[in-house]
Amino acid sequence: MAVLVTGGYGHIGSWVCHDFIKRGKKVIISGRSQHSLSYLEGLEDSIQFFRADVLDYASTFRMFKQFEDDIEGIIHVAGLMGGPHFATNPHNNIRINTFGTVDMLEAARIFGIKKFVYISSGSVYGKRDDVPDENTPVAPSDVYGAAKTSAEFFGLQYANEFGLDFRVVRVFFAYGPGHLPSQLYPLYQAVFGCLEGRLMVKMDAGADQQVDFTYVKDISQAIRLVFDAPTTKHRIYNCCSGWYATLPELVKITSRYAPGPVQAEFGPGRLMPRGPSLDFARISQELGYKPQYTFEQGVQEYAQWIEREQKRRGLK
Repeated sequence: MAVLVTGGYGHIGSWVCHDFIKRGKKVIISGRSQHSLSYLEGLEDSIQFFRADVLDYASTFRMFKQFEDDIEGIIHVAGLMGGPHFATNPHNNIRINTFGTVDMLEAARIFGIKKFVYISSGSVYGKRDDVPDENTPVAPSDVYGAAKTSAEFFGLQYANEFGLDFRVVRVFFAYGPGHLPSQLYPLYQAVFGCLEGRLMVKMDAGADQQVDFTYVKDISQAIRLVFDAPTTKHRIYNCCSGWYATLPELVKITSRYAPGPVQAEFGPGRLMPRGPSLDFARISQELGYKPQYTFEQGVQEYAQWIEREQKRRGLK
């Protein structure tokens, strides 16, 4: 049996695959293309790849038909990250994040695959100054958050009406190996770009933005715990590191691992309509989740990966 990971060559999905394979499981990765990732090298015998687009239901159906006797559960990661770019093409991006999820839910229903873990986002809580727990009503404040919230609601109804074992992990600002900062949106470039050699940071806003960046390996741990649990007391679990700081404070830490002196300037206000962090007591108490990386430990490891990756890609 194998775990189906949609978007398994993406940032979070690839580490989920890595985590499961290291623990002896096989994975089926669905996605539009394969990628060369250094931390998946040597693990290819435990990976089966199927080229499928979440908006192409025919390809999704073919995949489920081919592997229907092999899939023990689904971890649905495929989708677009949040950020300013999401609102530039809202119709298409909402279709990917919401209706792409519905396609996967429907395939799971048809083929009788009960366990379905959906990777959602803290964006469902919207703009706030407190630290919400899972009982806090959702109140998305942008179209990305609305799309993630809608997908959650569809999954919960598939659980209520069709008996799907639907579980949600709401993650918060993943960072770490898998993407160079230059591949990500401005918030990430501002905080982590110096690790890649971008030593001048100037943003019109952001000085008042507090963020809890969560190391991608800790997010993978949380997803694995939610998936592996035979049963769960709840359907929804928050995941983050529990530590947050303003963007200028975060850059002070990342600049310690930059290749040269960093100059950073942030204007007043926030860059994104988000709160500072999430309350993850539920997943900690019920499933034993414990972040293994402080922000600085994650930054140090990320910086080392960036240096190796730049050499691997011939960028340095």
